[in-house]
Amino acid sequence: MNIESYPLTDEQRYMYDEQIRGFGMALTLSGSAVFKGSQSIEKLQYAANEVIRINEGIRVRVTTDENGEPVQFVAPFEERNFKVKEFGSIEELNKFGREEWAVVPIDFGSDNELFDMQIVVLPDSYGALIRVHHIISDAWTLFLICSQFIKILNGEDVKTYPFRDFVENAIQYKQSSRFKKDLAFFAEQEKTLPVRTHLSTEPVVSLEKHMRAYELSENEVAFVRDYALTHKVAEANLFSTAVCIWMSRMLGREDFYVGTTALNRAGIREMNTVGAFALGVANRICIKAEESFEAGINAVSLSRLSGYRHQKAGMSYYANGKEPYDLWISYQTASFDGDIEARIEQYQQPVMGPVMLLKIIDSGDDRIILQLEYNVKYPDRKAERLVKESAAILIEGIRDDKQKVKEIADKVMEE
Repeated sequence: MNIESYPLTDEQRYMYDEQIRGFGMALTLSGSAVFKGSQSIEKLQYAANEVIRINEGIRVRVTTDENGEPVQFVAPFEERNFKVKEFGSIEELNKFGREEWAVVPIDFGSDNELFDMQIVVLPDSYGALIRVHHIISDAWTLFLICSQFIKILNGEDVKTYPFRDFVENAIQYKQSSRFKKDLAFFAEQEKTLPVRTHLSTEPVVSLEKHMRAYELSENEVAFVRDYALTHKVAEANLFSTAVCIWMSRMLGREDFYVGTTALNRAGIREMNTVGAFALGVANRICIKAEESFEAGINAVSLSRLSGYRHQKAGMSYYANGKEPYDLWISYQTASFDGDIEARIEQYQQPVMGPVMLLKIIDSGDDRIILQLEYNVKYPDRKAERLVKESAAILIEGIRDDKQKVKEIADKVMEE
């Protein structure tokens, strides 16, 4: 069978080189999804196979061409008989997930499958364990797969976005005048680039990731959602503003960069895309201590919008450790439509390179968690302060958005 192959995108090539350098474990994403109720094993097997059949992105393989260059292709669908694993409780499942499932790397060598899945059965629930290589996926894909899985079980129609379209669009973009303009945007910004100031000044101490988290109360979540709705502002921008105010005070400067993820694909709103990648966008932030919280929201929103307009060139311009930031802010939505009672877990695992990633995990309705993951030498106490005080800044800021940034930071932050 003659199967068409494609070159790797810039993001994929970066990950390919990292795997060659020995960071393979860092590029394996894993997690689980558990849904209340029961389903027959036959239906679960069918749904799992349907997820693979309809999504070209998780059937991608990576190999090399006759010149030794890495290329990718979409493998034909082949029905699988998934392993079924029973657990007595959620705690038992997550223990297995963290200690056994998450520590097994996926290697893209020798045309290997880059996606793995096991069916999970609990006394009053069912679901799946998922493991996927980052070269064909990102963390949000874990949620999308689970969303499609439950829709298939419910007999709903699931539309998907062809992976080969994504790759072809990436190739066309690199040949376009738009690409040159986007590169020029980052080049122009760099002319006045502030001296990089780190939250952490130490190099990577290990590939082991640490985590600190803070969960907002139900009342706080309702307060944030009501403000966002009333003022027509994205909740992601609200949280980013609070974090940037915290960073501004800690860095002792008003002009700095943060990294933000941007989904580089079509079909996001319809949740019909599995595969493809989140890009790293460098957002230059200017927080004025004497201006209001409301002005801070506007500044952060405009910076994020400006960065997103040129996002696809970000990986081409800032690569190989040249990114002008060391804190990423990633707003992750993980809520299901309807009355589905579900629990999604992303398991911790080693990561490549120095990273401080702040995940704002929005599970819908009354649950939002600020979760900082880092493998740089950074005091745990400061990590705890980042998540707790950022949440406190947000609540105080939206309580009275005419307050000066300096006044809010003085109220809620330690000396």
